[in-house]
Amino acid sequence: MSRNYLDRKRYKLKDFQKWVKMQMAATGKTQAEVGKVLGISQGMVSQMLKDPDKRKKGEKVNPDPFSYGQVLTLCEYFGVDGEEKARLLTM
Repeated sequence: MSRNYLDRKRYKLKDFQKWVKMQMAATGKTQAEVGKVLGISQGMVSQMLKDPDKRKKGEKVNPDPFSYGQVLTLCEYFGVDGEEKARLLTM
């Protein structure tokens, strides 16, 4: 499937969600720990990381669940270097 311009935002969200999941796996962090850092519940983290394409029909979808501040916080939490941080913030 090609990534066309109209789907760019959707793909960026999926890429960021995958990045968060990979960072959690690499560092051994849980959704509860990530939620604590972001000041939200584990259930909310789970909803934010849920793949939009795999949600049930009629289920409410937040098109952009991560705020700019949350992305910054996650970059700090996972110890991201400057180049990767810049890439994530321009997604």
